[in-house]
Amino acid sequence: MPPDRHARFDALVVPHLDRLLAFAARRTEARADAEDAVQEACVRAWVAFDDLRDEGAARAWLYRILRTVLGEAHERSSRRRQLVDITRLEAVHESLVADEEAGLFEQVAARLSSESVRAALAELPEDFATAVELHDIDGFKYREIAEITGVPVGTVMSRISRGRRLLAGALYAAHASAGSAQASASPRRAPNGGLA
Repeated sequence: MPPDRHARFDALVVPHLDRLLAFAARRTEARADAEDAVQEACVRAWVAFDDLRDEGAARAWLYRILRTVLGEAHERSSRRRQLVDITRLEAVHESLVADEEAGLFEQVAARLSSESVRAALAELPEDFATAVELHDIDGFKYREIAEITGVPVGTVMSRISRGRRLLAGALYAAHASAGSAQASASPRRAPNGGLA
């Protein structure tokens, strides 16, 4: 193995490892699974390294490889993630944006933790979650996402738009259910002021 190939590979891959691991962690149930997926993606990248023609596109190339690895792992495990009723999420989103309190979602979004966003993304169909995550969290451009996912740019734009609506609905539904769970857990007062 020529030392310059190894140095070139390290220079192009190592700076992206943390982001690749974060991307994989959002798509797996255990950190070890995410680490395994990134390791497998690096092995495949090494094997196919001579096929990389544009070093400026290395980041998108690595994400595309990782996405393939994650997809294969998902198929092998044959676990089908329960899909959310898309119509329900879109209806929640529509009622949210149609609400007279237009700032409600902004208030909720400002208080979101990365864990709540991760949980809400996990509720979305994979195609929509991937498009939103690659664009809004990882900062990829439409063209780069199209290369990573293997779909046309127009499809990417559509998935981001619809995915954001679904994400808003999932976040709002989670927030609303958390609020109702807290309300039912608090003690009720009897008319005489004592606990019921």
